[in-house]
Amino acid sequence: MSSREWTPCPGCGARLPPGDGPTHRYIGASPACWAIYSALLNAGEPPVAPTPALAQLVDAYAAQHPGAPSAQATQSVAVHLLALYGVLVKGVAVDRLVWLRTKALRARPGEKHGRFQWLTPPDFAGSLNVAAVAGAPTPPARAGLVERYVRQVWERWAPGHAPTIARWYAAFVEKE
Repeated sequence: MSSREWTPCPGCGARLPPGDGPTHRYIGASPACWAIYSALLNAGEPPVAPTPALAQLVDAYAAQHPGAPSAQATQSVAVHLLALYGVLVKGVAVDRLVWLRTKALRARPGEKHGRFQWLTPPDFAGSLNVAAVAGAPTPPARAGLVERYVRQVWERWAPGHAPTIARWYAAFVEKE
């Protein structure tokens, strides 16, 4: 199959081979993009040199592939954006990401969904994606791209939504 027949991932826009395969029920990724991400995250294939940013790969990917508006997708994108904001803006250490995500999800009784609103996703055309990360020639090069990828995903969301995310962070992460 020639690359002219490849189709864009609905989340990141990467042109990848079409096909069937597993995806996530509310993350908006093509099967090919999901397979690349899953291999990077779960199997370390291709390997990435150690970098603190690797802990944020899940946050960047989920934020770049927001899916369609639904209670689950809205909450997922919000929590992953809060994690990016916490590390990149507030200076939270990456070893505190699980705490940060858990804190953001801790709801009051009857408030499982509904504390966050759907945010219109930015345009990710031309941005880095996991296909670019996986395609880098060496583990250190892939690590460098992961770092850029994480920052770039946040930089795409920030212009339109940083004040909302900052308000959520103050209310749901810093409060208590």
